[in-house]
Amino acid sequence: MSRNEIYIDAEWYIGGDVFLIGYASHDKDHGQLYDSYLNVRHFNKLIREKLYIYVYGPDIGVLEKFYGINLRDNFICVNLLKIFRRHIKARSYKLADIEKMFGIRRNRTEYKKSIFEIWNDWHRPAKRERILEYNQEDVINLIKLWKIIREEYEIDDEYLLKNRLL
Repeated sequence: MSRNEIYIDAEWYIGGDVFLIGYASHDKDHGQLYDSYLNVRHFNKLIREKLYIYVYGPDIGVLEKFYGINLRDNFICVNLLKIFRRHIKARSYKLADIEKMFGIRRNRTEYKKSIFEIWNDWHRPAKRERILEYNQEDVINLIKLWKIIREEYEIDDEYLLKNRLL
């Protein structure tokens, strides 16, 4: 894993109202942006000096709209959901299901069943910590999955360049 890549998982409500961004460069270097840190200055600082931005799903488009910035022209943005679908045969491509397929354990599973609970619980201080843990697990587990799948299917940088988000 190189220092020029970052994994991002944004939590938002319908309409693209982002309220939490989890990020990691590797499983020991991770954090989150929310509340007063959820602004374009902090986000730009987070992605500065990165080449690859990995997400699982539509997060790039949501973040571009939310911050009014163009990520696709300035970074190699890769939606790992699309990559996984091309290489893995699965009944479901929900991140939690793919994690199970590859034996990756998760502590927080309650929001995998009802994504709408995240928004409601985010506004309840007693439950906010659960969402922070859930979001951080998403990002760290995505790194673990990508490492496994990239090695197993011998996915190289050239393939990523051809399959980047445009």
